[in-house]
Amino acid sequence: MTATILLVDDDRPNRDLISRVLRQDGYQVLEACDGAIALEILRVLRCDLVITDFVMPKLDGIKFVEQLHTLQPRKPIILITGYLSAMAGATLLSEVAEVFAKPFELNVLRSTVRRLLPTTPHATP
Repeated sequence: MTATILLVDDDRPNRDLISRVLRQDGYQVLEACDGAIALEILRVLRCDLVITDFVMPKLDGIKFVEQLHTLQPRKPIILITGYLSAMAGATLLSEVAEVFAKPFELNVLRSTVRRLLPTTPHATP
């Protein structure tokens, strides 16, 4: 069974790049441009892992992760931030999420995704 990842990021080029890499690794990727839309998706679709940006419109990463953790406390989460001031808030979430500072190496993200997911996808050639 292919693992499904929900990618939440308001930066379209960044979201496109990460989605493309994860799809190449054989994952199904759902996308949302903010935390509010992501919560709507999570209410109707199953996902195995959430990767989210920290600073977003409508519902930022910290509020999104707090609400997600209330709904699905065991859901693995990777939180990505490019703002040093946000790192303090991200530190508060470090017990419920892996925290990545931008810029980050895609190979580090890929290995973290593999570690957090219960199943290994079958990469497409």
